[in-house]
Amino acid sequence: MDPVSNAELAEHASRNVSATDADPDTESRMIRGAIENGSATIEARHPPVESGLPFAHRGAYYDLSWSITGQRHATGVDVAIDYNASDVPPNRIAYGDLPAPDRRALDRLLPPHDGRRVDGPDLGTGATYTDAKAERSVLVPTQRYDAVVYDGEAYPIRVDDTRDVTLNTYRYTSTPVADDAESYARDLKAEHLFTLTGLDDTERDVVSEATNGSYYAEDTDDDAYRAVLERFRAHDAVQRGETHGSWLVRYDGAVYWADLHYGGFAAAS
Repeated sequence: MDPVSNAELAEHASRNVSATDADPDTESRMIRGAIENGSATIEARHPPVESGLPFAHRGAYYDLSWSITGQRHATGVDVAIDYNASDVPPNRIAYGDLPAPDRRALDRLLPPHDGRRVDGPDLGTGATYTDAKAERSVLVPTQRYDAVVYDGEAYPIRVDDTRDVTLNTYRYTSTPVADDAESYARDLKAEHLFTLTGLDDTERDVVSEATNGSYYAEDTDDDAYRAVLERFRAHDAVQRGETHGSWLVRYDGAVYWADLHYGGFAAAS
């Protein structure tokens, strides 16, 4: 449980948008476009931005919703790389000589990730190629090179599990939520704030420990934590999943942002 001012509450209850991004297809650029222009589209196999907390952008707050406006065929593959192979195939290509779709497919794998060096492939990722990108590729549908040279080092790569996939065109639309942090915090308090009172001694111990850091329930027989959890779950959370939730609560005169994790308790209830 963290005590929060209005500004801190607005920060807890929102998602940030990256200020800059050179890649025109990235999620952050799409989010900025939807907020600044009212809507934006992006192509992906699954919704790249799920519903949830509003996005903060230039001091204001916005919700995003999406709809599917189109579909087309594409090719999905898995790409794996070996960072410490003792025998690198001679059929190599420099990273800079790869077509743009292939460089993008390897962007999550290069530069090498520290701590990923094991026997065999160290890291893998999925990639999606439209028909136009596959025509330019030297890796899909046929892998023409077995290793890539990056910063003077050669790394074996493997492209497999080629499959047909569907690319959806998602249209994201933004809706203003609040003009500034103060008004957003006021709205959050009006909708979600509740007062935690009437605790017995064991329940107060749980909450007091949480306000001084965190409280950990050792097992699902912790009746005091269960009782506190049920008090919270009786109120509307700011965000809530099957095993986790965030609430806005007043306790001993202060307003707190409270994060509760209750996986074992949810399964046992």
